[in-house]
Amino acid sequence: MSNFAFLKEKSEYALFANDCIEAEEILKKSADSSIKLARPALDAAIKWLYLHDKKLFQNKTNPENLFALMEDNSFKIAVGKNLLRKIHACRKFGNAAIHNEKNFSTEDAVTCLNNLFDFVQWIDMRYGENYAPRIFDVDEIFTSSLLKTEICGIKMNTPVLTASGTFGFGEEFEDFVDLKRLGGVMVKCITPKPRAGNKGVRITETPAGMLNCIGLENPGVEIFLTEILPRIKNKFNVIVNISGGSVEEYGNLAKLLDVDGVAAIELNISCPNVKDGGIIFGTNAKAAAEVTAAAKKNTKKPVIVKLSPNVTDITEIARAVESAGADCISLINTLMGMEINIHTWKPTLGNITGGLSGGAVKPVAVRMVYQVAQVVKVPIIGMGGIRSAEDAVEFFLAGASAVAVGTANFANPNVTNEIIDGLENYLRKKNLNSIKEIVGKIK
Repeated sequence: MSNFAFLKEKSEYALFANDCIEAEEILKKSADSSIKLARPALDAAIKWLYLHDKKLFQNKTNPENLFALMEDNSFKIAVGKNLLRKIHACRKFGNAAIHNEKNFSTEDAVTCLNNLFDFVQWIDMRYGENYAPRIFDVDEIFTSSLLKTEICGIKMNTPVLTASGTFGFGEEFEDFVDLKRLGGVMVKCITPKPRAGNKGVRITETPAGMLNCIGLENPGVEIFLTEILPRIKNKFNVIVNISGGSVEEYGNLAKLLDVDGVAAIELNISCPNVKDGGIIFGTNAKAAAEVTAAAKKNTKKPVIVKLSPNVTDITEIARAVESAGADCISLINTLMGMEINIHTWKPTLGNITGGLSGGAVKPVAVRMVYQVAQVVKVPIIGMGGIRSAEDAVEFFLAGASAVAVGTANFANPNVTNEIIDGLENYLRKKNLNSIKEIVGKIK
């Protein structure tokens, strides 16, 4: 719902209500366009004021001369210095935007809309019936009540997150994505010590996807806590993906990350247990449960366990981690794959094999989410090949309470915002009031 929605409830504000609402709605796509629309909205509100209460303008100035109206002493006294300053600032921004004198930021547009909001609320306070004071809510601009979600006690503006390893630490995408609209960012995997990653070729494109063998390159937990987390913790829900070589390492990482600014911890269990012959944690129910229990023992944060699809029975692993205390399950991680260069006769990737992701894995991911949803009670975050709102809807219907977008971010940095817009449109067309109404509703 728009901050300006209250204007639509009162027919007497018809002259400027639509302009105010449109100025807010367009901000999701363009700060400049929002400011351009805020200017006529403000002008219309001033004209309404003149038409409704000419006594307020003792100089009886020409109503088409808006600047003269604002300079009328009676008007100045009535609105006060602070609000008058905001009105002038809003018009100044509007003039600059209309004449393309500068590129405005989202923060500029929010300030402009806030000034406009204060003015129309002043009008309502002075002339409206059943006046109720309101606070300009920035989150209302970027989110729809249709998509607001809560998982494991984490309040999310939308149920659309970004998958670990595909979105850096979030700040890398600030110029492309409206981060406020994301439910959260599952940041790049963190390990106890810095890792340089694998040698050789790490990524290769495949039909409808890609193979990667990055090797968990990251700066290590100490640098993350001291340098990276302080920069990002107030920008979005930070979900830290962690990986260790032993059960103890997972427990220690969970303990270190039990700090302010971390919304949740996601366990990457698609890694080998170096103390147990190299067995992959995520392919063994007992090992997966031990890792989950160790993390839960060492943190008060919600623990999300990311399941590997490279197993015979995904439901066995899901039941095991739920029994061990997992607050949420995310799936799927990448499928194991390989590519061979037919000219050199050698594997393309430096690590020989890699993780397959992208559109090609979506049917597998949807199937696994559906299967897991039948056997666990904890919420599920579905991921794997999501490239559109339609893809995301499949995961919700299969039983996911939220989705994470991964490989598609490489091809289209703004894909998450496009998916959010698409989900809102889908729910409106279906006359639904919340994303929750489609979770697990497969027939």
